[in-house]
Amino acid sequence: MKQFEFIVQDAMGIHARSAGDMAAEAKKYTSHILLIKEKMEADLKNPLAIMRLAVKQEERVTITVAGEDENQAIEELKNLIVKIGLSKNR
Repeated sequence: MKQFEFIVQDAMGIHARSAGDMAAEAKKYTSHILLIKEKMEADLKNPLAIMRLAVKQEERVTITVAGEDENQAIEELKNLIVKIGLSKNR
């Protein structure tokens, strides 16, 4: 299992477009991928589940990836998070 943590920088937090972008990327992989906020978690392949977490700017979240393609999935998700402006750091 791989994981990374980041603080959301986008002023709107994780909104519909960013949730959709993350879900689309996550669906490319067979690994089980979760977005975790405090003690709540959401399947990263489900944009509605992501939205239910109601992640706001400056909140810390963790993405965990477990499966055969976890190494590739985690790297691409890190790149996406920076590309769509959710975080400035990989």
